[in-house]
Amino acid sequence: MNHVLIGDIHSQADKLKSALTFIQKNIQDPRIVFLGDLFDSKNDYSDSYTVYKLVKEAELNLNAITIQSNHQDKFIRFLRGNKVTINNGLNKTISDFVLHNVSHEEMYAWLSRQAYGIVFRDAHGIEFRCAHAYFSSDIQVQEYETQYLVKAVSSRHKHEFLYGLQSSKEARVNWWESDNSENNFIRVAGHYQTLYTNLKNKSLVLDSCCGNTNGKLSIFDVNTRTLHQF
Repeated sequence: MNHVLIGDIHSQADKLKSALTFIQKNIQDPRIVFLGDLFDSKNDYSDSYTVYKLVKEAELNLNAITIQSNHQDKFIRFLRGNKVTINNGLNKTISDFVLHNVSHEEMYAWLSRQAYGIVFRDAHGIEFRCAHAYFSSDIQVQEYETQYLVKAVSSRHKHEFLYGLQSSKEARVNWWESDNSENNFIRVAGHYQTLYTNLKNKSLVLDSCCGNTNGKLSIFDVNTRTLHQF
C-alpha cells in the first residue's frame, strides 16, 4: 500500500480530477489521505459539489481517508444551526449543495465522522502523523497494523488539529521552521498556504494555495518521496 497525501483543495474540482486521474494511472495500490479544507473558495469557478462527489468516490474506490479541518468544522457548525460568519467562500459552498439538492443531514453525517488525524508507516517503516494543521506530540498513538485514526480529542487538541499552534499573543506558530529533527515521526499538515518538504526536519506542509488564483493542488507520493502539482 502506498499512501498519497493531498493538500487543501478549496473546491477546485478540475485540479482534483487531474490529481486523481494521475494517481490511478501512475501509483500502484494507493491509499489517499485528504488533508482537509475540501471546500470554500472565492473563485467563481469553484465547485464544492463535484469535489464532494470525487472525494466520496475516492473513499469508496481508493481507500481514501478524509481529515477534519477548520473549513469543514465551520460547515459542520453551520449545518447544526450555530451562528457562523458566512465568508471566505462558505456562501458559494452552501449554494452548491443547495443547487444539487444535497441535504444538511447527508452533509452533516459525512463531515462529522471524519477523523482529526491519521498515523501510518511508509514502506520503510517511517511513521507519518497527519493533521490539517498540527498533530501534537501529546497525542497518545495506540498500536496499529496499517493505520491509526484520531477520533476523540480534548478541546485544546481539537483547536491544534484544526488551526495549529499559537503563541501566548495568539500569533500563529510556524512549527515546521523550528528544529523537528529529533521527532521519531514526520509531522504532516496543510492549512498554512505553505509548501514545505524538508523531511530531514521531519516536517511536510502541502498547502499550495489551490483555492487562490494561480494556486496549485499538491500531492505527495509517500513511498517515493515525490511531489506532484496540478
